[in-house]
Amino acid sequence: MNKTIASLALLGVLFSALLVWGQKTEEQEGSFWMKKKLEFSQHILTGLATSDFDQIAKSATSMNNLSQIEKWTRRTNAEAYRTQLRVFRFANEELVRQANKKNIDGAALAFSQLTLSCVNCHKVMREPAE
Repeated sequence: MNKTIASLALLGVLFSALLVWGQKTEEQEGSFWMKKKLEFSQHILTGLATSDFDQIAKSATSMNNLSQIEKWTRRTNAEAYRTQLRVFRFANEELVRQANKKNIDGAALAFSQLTLSCVNCHKVMREPAE
């Protein structure tokens, strides 16, 4: 139980950092996608904190669907972006699997991996194109 609480606290800190970053970049291209992903992330974190597995699975599935649409609208061919998108989708699909299994520890770990994939993708997107 303490391990789960500590994991959720860490996720809360990471999520808060993403929220602050998202607010600073509101005017940048793609902010619509970021806002929607942050909304879904908030719902996932709430589901993790309350063990609401249906909310976790529903929000993760919605985020996965959004990432599919985003991929087509951005139409980027950068290998680094595609790699990060694959990591994001894998972590997101794992989050849905763990929510369906009603495994709170597995869902918390998958959410942590999902959050890290977001941070890494944004690092890639900020790098100048070669």
